[in-house]
Formats: sequence, structure tokens, C-alpha cells
Amino acid sequence: MQTQKQLTIGETSALCAVSVRMLRHWESMGLLHPTRDGNRYRLYSEDDIARIRRIRLYRDLGLTTDQIRAALDGPAMETLSLMREQRTRISEHITQLQLILQDIDELSAYAHNTKEDETMDNPYANEAHDRWGDSPQWMEYAEYRTRTDDAQQQADLDAMRALELELAQAMRDGVKPGSEAADELALRHRESLTWYHVTPSMHVCLAKMYVNDPRFRAHYDSIEPGLAAWLHDVIAAQVATEGVDAEHARWE
Repeated sequence: MQTQKQLTIGETSALCAVSVRMLRHWESMGLLHPTRDGNRYRLYSEDDIARIRRIRLYRDLGLTTDQIRAALDGPAMETLSLMREQRTRISEHITQLQLILQDIDELSAYAHNTKEDETMDNPYANEAHDRWGDSPQWMEYAEYRTRTDDAQQQADLDAMRALELELAQAMRDGVKPGSEAADELALRHRESLTWYHVTPSMHVCLAKMYVNDPRFRAHYDSIEPGLAAWLHDVIAAQVATEGVDAEHARWE
């Protein structure tokens, strides 16, 4: 009977392209059973080498230690069953990764204002990107567009439009800036700005833009004449209760 050649752990590591540490780990997990010489040094036979190569294969296929042990020592049908289960898991993971890639591409497109349908919802997208494309708020806007679907975005827009009608009605009803009712409306208006986080200081900066930008002013005043100025005063009075000086408010 021919005696199998035996290799040291260093020789085995080099031959199989597996670190010494990993060989010892596999042994501690019961996957390998090298013999020992008189000095207690590990010796690996040709059978051990073949087993190491099988362990590497199944590790590369993503099996756990227990699954590798079953694949090595169990019947072939059990190994094939493990492979089918692993293929299903990997296929599902690939699907998840593809969705992640899609989200990354979409986030990048919104952040760079290259999303094809962007101008459908916002005709001023190019101007806004030129002014605020490097701001944290623009990135938050891109994140919002990525994480919410069209239905949610439309629902948020509808909620804002409904609130604008409430604001107009409150103005007609004589609600005064600084009143409890006006402060509640101001807070609801801030919460309706779902595209990015709006601080009290930022809120009053937006209110100034509603008055100073002819397009925003026309939007609000088309709902109710004078609404832009009234909303500005309502927001300015509310943020004052949070310690913000509306006249010197900054975008922060």
C-alpha cells in the first residue's frame, strides 16, 4: 500500500492558497482533521488537500460552516439540495442589489438634476439646481424623490395644496398673525414642506421668498389676493416664539 505524501501546514497553505490561520480555524470548527507528527506538528495528506479544496469551493459559494460540513460529509442529494437553496438565496440577494443600484442611479440623477421626468413636476428645476444644487437641502430633496413613490409624492403635494386653501380661508376669516390659530397654521405649513428638513429660520427665509419672488407671490396671491404677505407675517410671528428674529434670519 502506497503511503500518501504529507505536507506541513506552511506547505499546505502555499499549495492551497489558504492562510495558516484559516486552516487552523477550519480545524477548530471540525472541518479538517490533520494528523500530528511526533513533535505535534500538523501534517496534511492528499485526502486533506482534496478536502481543503472542497471547503474553499463551498465557502466561495457562500455556505455557512454547518452547511459546508453537511456538504462534505452528507449524501450527494443533500449537497444538491443545499445548492438549490443557496441559489435561491443568492438570486433574491441579486434582486435586492439590483434595486439598490436602481436607487443609487435615481438618487444621483435627482442630485444632478438629470432625471428625465424632473421638469414635469417642477418647471423651475434647472434654476433651483443652479442656485441650491450644492446645498444639503438639495441632497435631501434628491433623497426624498428617491425614497418615495409617485403616489406618495402626489399625496404630499395634494396635502400642501389643501393646506394653502385653509390658509386662504383663515386669512378671509380674519385670523391674525401671532394668534394661536395662526401659529398652528404656520407649523402645519412648515411640516408640509416634505422635500427637506425646514428649520424655523429657514421657514421665515422661505416666507420672504414667497413675497419677494414674483412667481411665488403670484402663486399664493392667485389663491387669495394678499395671501403671500399674510403668510409671511404668520410665519414670522410663529418663528419669533422659537427665538428667531425674522428680520435677520439666515438659511440655517
